[in-house]
Amino acid sequence: MFYSLRTRLSVTFIILLIIPFITMVVVLTQVSNSVIGTSIEESTSQTMDQYASFVNTLTTQVEDVANQVLSNEVTQQWVAAQLDKDLPQEKRIAHDSEIRKFLSSIALNHSSISSITLFNENGTAVGIRDNVFNDPSFLDSPWYRTFEKDGIRWVPAHMDAYQPGYLQSIGMNSLVYNLVQLSSFRKIGVLKLNVQTSLIQTSLEKIKFGETGRVYLLDMDGNPVLEQRIDDNMSGFLSLMPSIRTDKHSGGKLTAEQEDHRILYRKIKRANWVLVGEVPESELFEKMKKVQQTMMAVGAVLLLMTIAAAFWLSSGIARPLTRLAGSMRLVERGDFNQEEDEALARMPIPRNEVGYVVKVFRNMVKRLRFLIETEFQANMRRKDAEYKALLMQINPHFLYNTLEAIGSLSAQKRSGEVIDVTEWLGQMLRYSLRVDSDLVKLGEEMQYIRYYVSIMKIRFGERLTIEIQDRPELEKAEIVKFILQPLVENAIKFSLENPGGARVAIRTSGYENTLIVEVSDNGSGMSPDLIDELQREMSQGDMTDVLGAQGRRVGLRNVLARCCLHYGKRFVVRMESAPDQGTRIRFELPLKEE
Repeated sequence: MFYSLRTRLSVTFIILLIIPFITMVVVLTQVSNSVIGTSIEESTSQTMDQYASFVNTLTTQVEDVANQVLSNEVTQQWVAAQLDKDLPQEKRIAHDSEIRKFLSSIALNHSSISSITLFNENGTAVGIRDNVFNDPSFLDSPWYRTFEKDGIRWVPAHMDAYQPGYLQSIGMNSLVYNLVQLSSFRKIGVLKLNVQTSLIQTSLEKIKFGETGRVYLLDMDGNPVLEQRIDDNMSGFLSLMPSIRTDKHSGGKLTAEQEDHRILYRKIKRANWVLVGEVPESELFEKMKKVQQTMMAVGAVLLLMTIAAAFWLSSGIARPLTRLAGSMRLVERGDFNQEEDEALARMPIPRNEVGYVVKVFRNMVKRLRFLIETEFQANMRRKDAEYKALLMQINPHFLYNTLEAIGSLSAQKRSGEVIDVTEWLGQMLRYSLRVDSDLVKLGEEMQYIRYYVSIMKIRFGERLTIEIQDRPELEKAEIVKFILQPLVENAIKFSLENPGGARVAIRTSGYENTLIVEVSDNGSGMSPDLIDELQREMSQGDMTDVLGAQGRRVGLRNVLARCCLHYGKRFVVRMESAPDQGTRIRFELPLKEE
């Protein structure tokens, strides 16, 4: 009889003891160090190829934009104006204005381009800013001298003072082009296009080469072209740079003999850069040791399971009934997970009345669990809908104010500021229209605030003073999207009522696993009753009522509601305020998701 206890015991021993050990022997004989190492190398090589293709595409796009700018009629008219010494000053100013508008439109239409500047050899420069530079110091800049002497067009990461103020503190990689009059091929200067270094570096930092390996983007002399620092223990590739430069292939792999490191490289010929990855060879074979240890542990576990199965089958009919009773007690207490994992999954089902009862009970439990999970998912969807509604409540409110500011500037014929505000608004809308996640990096949120603050300063001028203090090491911390802008908007709005002007401070800091975001102002303040009301709504879980709220401080309620929905009890807010004494709001957020 196949269903006899003796037959089942024999089949169980064959399946749980012999087959797993045979499988273990086969796997251990087929897996080798070379296979594991090659797998890691191939995986990293594919990732490096994809990144190299990305950089090639980016540099091609930037060069296409440079050709487009150089060949455009507006640019050529400006070049002709620079060459015409007898041209009246008013016409020269008109040409400067036209070229600035043209360069701004090009930068807005190409998200990869941060700014474009035309440099004349006589010491003048014009770009997307609202004025013309008369500063010949750029002629002594390293990037200019290198281009003139060696013809190196792509400039490593650097700071560029010839662009809008909000970009001057951001690292840039640049393409330098000869600025010539196409009709006569007469050179008058250079054309410089800036690309934010972070656009190139963010994807590079995601490439992993083992556990401690590093991947760098370098020039042909082995110097970083991004904001990277070469680790002393990962610099073996420097001795191999002559071989890499002379290699006619687009990529390959080498071994640094002294450090016993494996080197992978990919050349990016358009920019004359090279992508280099380095990792200790011993690390490539670390996975093999882990596989061997894992297989030994699995063999030991299977052996123990085989012994346990023998005792389990020997119990016959009595054991299923005992476990069935235990399962019923768990279901009675509502513990479906433990019941299914610990009891039902190991319960034998004899081909008799006991087996029929076990099957019926198991189906009943599955049906109950399905109904419970369905109700739970429905509740989660409702909660997510509330969260999305709270998030979307902010965008129209901000957009109306910004469009009103643009309209006011246009009415005052302040076209240069209209261009700046429109560009900042474009950057902000690009950020706000990202719907892939409700979480963003703190650095992105702070950059968004800087755009917003720039718009507000244009709007209110000297009446508004804003101080921003942030910690660079916290830029990658994740926070809920759009929690700063409503706080800053409220701070500006109620501080402008102060006769001495508005003063707003934004600070970020952190300790242990806590991120601190603080906004303070010198505004009209909040009454103690309003603070108590907000604290009471948070403690009672009524913050989602902000969807129907009207009147003052709706932005603050919105932020508190979204933080409560996302962080729960881990979210801590401290509000210090008094009428006519200003307000200080401090958020304490967990740095890591649990």
